[in-house]
Amino acid sequence: MLGGSELGKQWYTGGKGPNKHNSVTDLLACARHLLEKDWSMTSKLALTGASAGGIVVGAALNAEPNYFRAATLHAPFVDPLSSMLDPDLPLTSVEVSEWGDPVANCEDYDVIGSYAPYDNIKRRSPKSGSLPSILVTAGGQDRRVAVWQPAKWVARLRSKAGYAGPAATAQGGSSKLLFLASTNAGHFYSHDNYESRENLDYTRAHALHNAFLITETNG
Repeated sequence: MLGGSELGKQWYTGGKGPNKHNSVTDLLACARHLLEKDWSMTSKLALTGASAGGIVVGAALNAEPNYFRAATLHAPFVDPLSSMLDPDLPLTSVEVSEWGDPVANCEDYDVIGSYAPYDNIKRRSPKSGSLPSILVTAGGQDRRVAVWQPAKWVARLRSKAGYAGPAATAQGGSSKLLFLASTNAGHFYSHDNYESRENLDYTRAHALHNAFLITETNG
């Protein structure tokens, strides 16, 4: 997908700033290709994204939720517009070169608002069709993506996108929306003085995400 650095600077800038939507359309094109070629099916296709990758996954889920059976997101940057409008957040000034400056530039505001996962959740009824199951994890000590970002995104999905509340989900609904926040965790794993504990927390987080995806796509 455009936006990564795997194929050089031009590939990276093709999915940066005003071109960020290219990352989303590339992801959807890949998913569509897998489905059209019968290399996968909507009951098996899954997504995962972390940090800034959460923008792409969240935007893809907004655009074409019926493509996917499940998704996991860790510390997802799903409310970029609010974040980039707040100069008091620690990374806002640093991230201007990546996303744009919606305070000083109206075009940047419109571009970010056009793909921001939180701002583009479509209203759906629970009967509007199958929805992908989603697991979202976050850390209470995260200084890069504050825990309120994924929390408010999950809350809006429940209120607008047709997902049941936590109690109904726990009773075994077909489409799950789960949010797990660890009070002491940082951006990717726990802030701990012992490296072995950090590695253990990191491994547990990945194991949880993988177990969720395997369970949902084999249900």
